[in-house]
Amino acid sequence: MKEPNKIEAMVKAKCPQCRKGNLFTHPWWNLFKFDRMHVHCPECGLRYEREPGFFYGAMYISYAFTVGIMLVGGFIIYNYFGDPEPLGYIIPIVLISVLFVPFNFRIARVLFIHFFSGVEYKKEKKASSQK
Repeated sequence: MKEPNKIEAMVKAKCPQCRKGNLFTHPWWNLFKFDRMHVHCPECGLRYEREPGFFYGAMYISYAFTVGIMLVGGFIIYNYFGDPEPLGYIIPIVLISVLFVPFNFRIARVLFIHFFSGVEYKKEKKASSQK
C-alpha cells in the first residue's frame, strides 16, 4: 500500500503522525458541525490539542486567508465592476468572507497542526518486522 505524503494528509485533513486518522468529525459542508474535531486520532491515539489553547495560533493563519480573500475580492470588484460606491465593496466582500468561514477554519487548523505542532510522521511497522 502506498504511503500517504504530507501534502495529501493536509488536503484530506488527516493526522500529522499517522496520516490516516481524520482530524475532524464531520465534513466541511456540514455548516453546524464543521468545527468539531476529534480529541484524539482515531487511528494512532495522538492528542491533537498539544497544549491548552494550542489552536489559538491557527487564528493567525485564518486571519491571513481572510485578508487575502478581502484583497482579491476588492481587486475583482474594482477592476470588473467599475469602482462602485463603498457598499458595493462591503456587501460582497463580507458575504464571500462569511461563505469561506468553514474552509478558513479547517485549513488554518490543518496547516497549524502539520507545521507547528512538532509532531513527526511515524511510519507504521509491519507485523513481521516487530518480531
